[in-house]
Amino acid sequence: MQVLAGPGLLLHILAVTFFAVDVFMSLNPHWFSTIYGLYVLGGQAVSGMAFIVLISLLLSTRKPMDGILQPRHIHDYGKLLLAFMMLWSYFAISQFLIIWSGDLPEEIGFFKDRFVGGWGAVALGLVLFHFAVPFLLLLSRDLKRDVRKLSLVAALLLAMRWIDLWWLSAPAFSPKKLTLHWLDLAAPVAMGGLFLWLYAGQLAKRPLLPLHDPHLPEAIAAAEAPHG
Repeated sequence: MQVLAGPGLLLHILAVTFFAVDVFMSLNPHWFSTIYGLYVLGGQAVSGMAFIVLISLLLSTRKPMDGILQPRHIHDYGKLLLAFMMLWSYFAISQFLIIWSGDLPEEIGFFKDRFVGGWGAVALGLVLFHFAVPFLLLLSRDLKRDVRKLSLVAALLLAMRWIDLWWLSAPAFSPKKLTLHWLDLAAPVAMGGLFLWLYAGQLAKRPLLPLHDPHLPEAIAAAEAPHG
């Protein structure tokens, strides 16, 4: 898996970039951005890390992970969640500032459609609840070491990821007025349910702890050292 991880990550970055251009950017054919793929990829990193935190909450009450997951492990998850959220925010503000400072007619249409009408409130919500509020909360060391509190922030970010993807796509169909189609809710629920079903099946088949890992006893001992 370590051998496959590096090349697999590069292939994933390319695949997400093409996906972002073909599925999202193509909705506004006269607009372009060289950082758009990374923006979507950064959002994926936030979603993935938030999902890991929520799964950790579930596994922390069940064997064998109930005796393995320690506050310092959760703390690392919290730091990674903060880092990925700031990475997404960096890509978002970089894309916006470059287009705003250039002020070219062929570029500003994308944000103009998403800052008028009800879409402006959605954009403000993304600033507040996808960055500002989680950023302030994740600065707390105590929160990052409490899996239940951290899971609340992770759930908020996971919900905001859906809103961000909705904000990227829906204004292309209704640029002057905020609209919410029933498929905007049904499609994520259906696809998310399918993913969870497949994920749960794989989780039940595979060992939760790495087999034959020479560093595992050391990691567990280090985690339990403060209690000894």
